[in-house]
Amino acid sequence: MITLLSPVAPTVKAKRQGQPLPYNVVRRIGGAEDGITDHPIVRVDNYATTDEQAERMKEECRQRITESGCTLVGEVLIDTTREITGGQDVPVPDPADRKQTAVYQLSFRAL
Repeated sequence: MITLLSPVAPTVKAKRQGQPLPYNVVRRIGGAEDGITDHPIVRVDNYATTDEQAERMKEECRQRITESGCTLVGEVLIDTTREITGGQDVPVPDPADRKQTAVYQLSFRAL
């Protein structure tokens, strides 16, 4: 996910204090694996300086994720993807930040 979304904005696994805007945070929040194929449920948070920028980033991430089925990203073959919940405005503690969040499920195999 980091490799897939980094062209949109810097992408990390956890929010860091002082991280310059904009950036994406990806986090596995569920899913199963069978030893061959992983089926993670992943939340993608987009942090930006304006609502419009966060919305654009959310849409770019959505397109990159939902169009990545049957593609090789780094050493991972993404078989399928689907959006579980569309983008939502989410309040954040820092009033200078704007955040959109969405949830996706992927199926992929490491090569």
